Amino acid sequence: MEIHISIAAETLFHVGPVPVTNSMLTMFIVMGLLLIGGAAIARGAKLTPGRWQGIFEVAAEFILSLVESTGGRSFGRRLFPMIGAIFIFIAIANYSGVLPGVGTIGVYQSRESAEEEEAAGEEIAATGDAAAQLAAEDPRPAVEGEKVLVPLFRAPNADLNMTLAMALVTFTTIQIAGVRAHGVVGRIKHMANPPFLFPIELVSEFGRIISLSARLFGNVFAGEVLLAVMYALANAVRIAVVPLFVPVVFIGLELLFGTIQALVFALLTAIYITMAGGDHGHDAHAHGAADDHHAPEPELEAGAPARFPAAAGD
Repeated sequence: MEIHISIAAETLFHVGPVPVTNSMLTMFIVMGLLLIGGAAIARGAKLTPGRWQGIFEVAAEFILSLVESTGGRSFGRRLFPMIGAIFIFIAIANYSGVLPGVGTIGVYQSRESAEEEEAAGEEIAATGDAAAQLAAEDPRPAVEGEKVLVPLFRAPNADLNMTLAMALVTFTTIQIAGVRAHGVVGRIKHMANPPFLFPIELVSEFGRIISLSARLFGNVFAGEVLLAVMYALANAVRIAVVPLFVPVVFIGLELLFGTIQALVFALLTAIYITMAGGDHGHDAHAHGAADDHHAPEPELEAGAPARFPAAAGD
């Protein structure tokens, strides 16, 4: 028997024609915990914050300062709910990958059965002849009695479908912000300034979908594989505290990298939306400061002495 590592999320069951994978199940659990925890913190909020309220306020203040420094006070505060939700969800989803039981609790299936479950969506669309042809062209010999572990839980962001969905949400929000700020024609002109850069800007806009989704998926999936390898190596050594100490170090690194990846995704989303919004990210007080800076100084009357601010001790 061996631990089954698959790039694609494993299908657990179907709800009608919709396959429910282990990453989707974990995503629903994370969303439920976030909703319950957020409601509990909001209901029990106090003027003097407790432990959990204090942690939440520190995270919220950090994200708020981040979006305000990126898009300005007014525009940043409008971005704050979305950017904050993205950061908290990605961070908690990444943390879920290191919890006990995630990736290790599951059911053993024969290799053939596991592969059939993973390819269920493709087999539904394929014809019988095509399926038979694919099966005939499979060069791997069947190993009788070989079992693989199909985990019940998997980190949501270790599934490319999940990261791609979040990247598409970000892409749609960017376009909506750009159209609201400049209009449809203005959005096109904003991208085509100068005109010969329009094809490059268009490719860049769609390239953000690939970069956002692939970066997050690659880091989270690589971290899961690294943890599995370190567990296997530490278990094989069996010397003193090596089986305990080595995994703990890499779990700490995964928590750090999970936070960094959540911050990168949220910060890039804020930057892209601010760039699409154009001048709408500037503060009103910034414009006021600029007006004061360019305001003409009062003219002195002929023969009148120059007036200077009084000193603090006068």
